[in-house]
Amino acid sequence: MVTGPHCSRKRSLIYDTCKWILAFTLLVNTFHVNAGSFPTLPLKVGYIHNVGHDRYRRSDQFQSQRNNLKGKPGQGYYVEMEIGTPPQKINVLIDTGSSNFAIAATPDPDIDKFFQRENSSTYSLIGTSVYVPYTQGNWKGTLGSDLVTLTSLPNVTVTANIAFITESKQFFINGSNWQGILGLAYSSIARPDQSVTPFLDSLIDNTGISDVFSIQLCGDKFEQQTDKDVELGGTITFGGVDPKLHSGPVFFTNIHKQWYYEVVIVDVQVNGESINLDCKEYNFPKTIVDSGTTDLRLPNKVYTSVIDHIKNYVQNSPKAPALTHGFWTGDIDLCYKDGAIPYDIFPFVALGFAENDQQSFKIIVAPQQYIKSVGKDDENPDEICFKLGIASSSSGTVIGAVVMEGFYVVFDRQSNRIGFADTTCPAVAQQFNRSHMSGPYQFSGSIGNCAYAKPEKSNKTLTIVAYVLAGICGACILPLLFLFVQYQWRTSKCYEKFKRQNSDGDSNDLIDEPSFMHES
Repeated sequence: MVTGPHCSRKRSLIYDTCKWILAFTLLVNTFHVNAGSFPTLPLKVGYIHNVGHDRYRRSDQFQSQRNNLKGKPGQGYYVEMEIGTPPQKINVLIDTGSSNFAIAATPDPDIDKFFQRENSSTYSLIGTSVYVPYTQGNWKGTLGSDLVTLTSLPNVTVTANIAFITESKQFFINGSNWQGILGLAYSSIARPDQSVTPFLDSLIDNTGISDVFSIQLCGDKFEQQTDKDVELGGTITFGGVDPKLHSGPVFFTNIHKQWYYEVVIVDVQVNGESINLDCKEYNFPKTIVDSGTTDLRLPNKVYTSVIDHIKNYVQNSPKAPALTHGFWTGDIDLCYKDGAIPYDIFPFVALGFAENDQQSFKIIVAPQQYIKSVGKDDENPDEICFKLGIASSSSGTVIGAVVMEGFYVVFDRQSNRIGFADTTCPAVAQQFNRSHMSGPYQFSGSIGNCAYAKPEKSNKTLTIVAYVLAGICGACILPLLFLFVQYQWRTSKCYEKFKRQNSDGDSNDLIDEPSFMHES
């Protein structure tokens, strides 16, 4: 026979199980109600910047920073720094698409020098391990700190966090002449976490200069030289905008999110005509301005449409050569004697941005930018070769160096916006129209409608789960409630009186007891 105490434990177990199911059901329903209640912040309104602003007007203060960038086609732009005590000169790639400041601290076959920590009296070990992967390549290192001076800002020295690279794979580029990377984006994407203060933040915090920097990338420094490697030149200006390096107004669009320099494209045009895709496609899943990426990279659907429009334009040109599939995929170069490529067989490509909900502007990218020079042909040294600088991307639109080389680009972190203006760099090919700004235009769309947002997970599943759990809970509680009522009734005086009135004797008393009191 089953004893009374065992039955009590059984009821207690069932009760506790139902209690937890009920609690979980209430929690799920609470989440379901509140999931959509988080606030959203409105975008700031952009506008054409007044170049007479004090922060941007004093061109003489930027003179020492001019022409401080060097590089080679496809290998990026670098700036020279002095690190440690006594100072060791290291060239670092400028990269607006990352946030870590990292330099080589051990020998590598692809570089000609590295920072020797043991020779710096001001080097300090923090010890945190850092790993940073890129689209191609990666590096590992150890976090430390040391004194850093930009040679173009000789009177400014700051103590900065530095990742000292001890291991890398396909990161350094042989012959590029840089031995590290200067990430200029926000701390939220710093590795291993946002507690690592980026160099730019240290510079701003310790010197009091404006939280603004601007970049002029000039592409081929020596136009169409066939007797030497093509070199790149440019300027990165910390603390403001150098009016000597741009012409005309600066058009601004808001920084959509402060991690990368994320912006929102509202239209893409080829030869003056929109490719007519949903504007969310242009920003799927994001659009960033990244000096560390060479090409203009587009989401697959946008890339396919842009290339098809360019192909159609080229096929209608009587001067167009036979272009193979390999050229369009970026695998085969297009070579011309003395670099005399007929750029006019290719169309202009335009990217549209909104200043606010009423006005927009376009940056019109000339073929001289997206058909990029890659230097001399190894087999025919009289020829300069070119490669298509537009590629597909699975991680969103990247406005890389081939676009930035056509404009003066302002990273106004202080006002949360990115600016574009016509550059004063010499034109790559004087006889052809160059990249230029266009606008303002009336804009009737919505920046928010063009920004890609990850779809919220459907609450339908949570609702179904809540109802199922509620049903299970109800199925558990109702029998217990019935048994409890029955038990209370049978132990009451009324029941005893009722039983005596309806019983012929005592021999059958146990027959009417609850079934769990009998042997199974």
